[in-house]
Amino acid sequence: MKKGKGFEFKFTHEWARRYAGKFVGVVSEKVIAVGKSRLAVFKKAEKVASPSAKVGVFYFPTKKDMLTVSIANFNIR
Repeated sequence: MKKGKGFEFKFTHEWARRYAGKFVGVVSEKVIAVGKSRLAVFKKAEKVASPSAKVGVFYFPTKKDMLTVSIANFNIR
């Protein structure tokens, strides 16, 4: 498990496939909210999570997103 800035996060390739193109709210390595807007997911996650829980919101890019990034980086050089 990776630790960084007070938040521990571990995800699987399954999450990357399942939630591609979406924002995911995570608490204690569990998905508690999913949506297309970072703010909407955060608000949903806050309602579900306990007040002391640290909520993380992450975006899982699609394959098309990753291809665009790769091409953009290639063209910059």
